[in-house]
Amino acid sequence: MALATLVVGCAAPTIPDASPGIGTSSPGAVATAAITPLPLSVTEVKYGALSVRTAPGVRCNASLQIAGGYYGDVPPGSLPEQSAGADGLISWTYPTPRIPAGTGAYTANCQNSTATETKSGNFTIPTHPIVATSLTVRVTTELPPREQFNPDPSLVPLRDSSFARIKETLATEWKAATRGLGSLQIDDAAADITMYVVASRGTSVHRSTSSDDSQDIVIYVSDQVLGRRTVENNVAVALHELGHIWCCHGPDANETGHWVTKQASPGLYGVDKYGLMTDPVTCVSFGAVLSCPNRFSDREMAALGFTNFPPPAPDPCITQVLSLQSQLNSLGAQITAIEAQYPRGIPSSIYDSYVAMVNQYNSLVSRRNALPCDAS
Repeated sequence: MALATLVVGCAAPTIPDASPGIGTSSPGAVATAAITPLPLSVTEVKYGALSVRTAPGVRCNASLQIAGGYYGDVPPGSLPEQSAGADGLISWTYPTPRIPAGTGAYTANCQNSTATETKSGNFTIPTHPIVATSLTVRVTTELPPREQFNPDPSLVPLRDSSFARIKETLATEWKAATRGLGSLQIDDAAADITMYVVASRGTSVHRSTSSDDSQDIVIYVSDQVLGRRTVENNVAVALHELGHIWCCHGPDANETGHWVTKQASPGLYGVDKYGLMTDPVTCVSFGAVLSCPNRFSDREMAALGFTNFPPPAPDPCITQVLSLQSQLNSLGAQITAIEAQYPRGIPSSIYDSYVAMVNQYNSLVSRRNALPCDAS
C-alpha cells in the first residue's frame, strides 16, 4: 500500500531592525528565523502497538490502515492524541482481533506550536490457527455486520441476561464440554473470534468464508421455531456454535457442518449422548426446564483436535438418576417375585411389607422423574 505524506511548513514572521536613534528610523534587513525541525522517530511498530519518540510536550496522533476479514472484528482506524512526557516517548496499544495475514500501514502525526512532523511505514500482520486448547472469545451486544435481522425490543432483557451469563460461564462450560482439556478466555482485546448476542428471533450461526479464513458467531436469543430460550439454553447454543469452528466434516456430516447420523458416545446420556453437533440438535423438556446438549461426543472431540481424551466426567444429575434406577430395578424385581409367587393375592402375613415396598418404589419413581436429566 503506497502512502502519500504531506508535510506543511510554517513561514517565520519578519521583524524590522530597530534604529538606535530615538524618533528616527532607517532601512533594515529582513531576517527569516530558522525553524528547528521537530524530532520524530518510530521506536516500535507491530500489530497492536506503535511507539514514537519526539520532544517533550509535543502532541501526536496516529492513523492505521489495516484490512480486516469479511467476517469478524477489525482494529481501530485511528489512535488518540497524546502529549509526550519528559522522555519524549508516546506509546499506543490497540485491540488485535484475529484477521487475515497481511501488511498494515501507520501514519504518526506530531506537532508543537511551531512545527509539524509525520512518519509513515508498514508492518506485518500475522495470523494463527484457532485451537480448542487456547481459545479467546469476545462477547458483545453490538450489532453484527453483514447480517440482516429485525431487532425486537422485547428481547433486550433476555439478550442482556444471556450476554452476562455467557461472559460469566462460557470458560467453565467450555472446559467441561471438552472434558477438562479445552481452555477458553473472554478477551475483548485479542480475540480469536467474536460472538454477537442479538435481541432478535433467528437461527444462530457460525459465519465463515474460505476466501480469507475470517469468521464470527451470531447468537439469536430467540429461535425462529422454538421461541424464546432461557439463558442456560443460550449458553449451550454458544458452545454449539463454537464447535462449528472445527466441526463437522466428512461422510457423516452435511453441508451445514452437522452430523446427519447419530452416534451415541460412551459415558454420555440423555440429550448429551449424541454430543453437541447433530442435526437437528435435540432438547428435552423436564417440566419448566428445557435441557439442551452441552457435552462434546468422542467424534466431536476428535474433530476439535484432541487425539487423546478421557471419558466424560460423571454428571451429578445422571449419577443420581442411575443410582435411583438401580434401586428401582432391585425393588421392582422383589415386587415382581412376590406377585409371581402369589398370583391369587398377597397373603396377609406379608401384605404390609409388600405395600411398603410398592410405596417405596413409587416414591423412588417420583424422585427419579423430578430430576432434570435423562439417563437413557
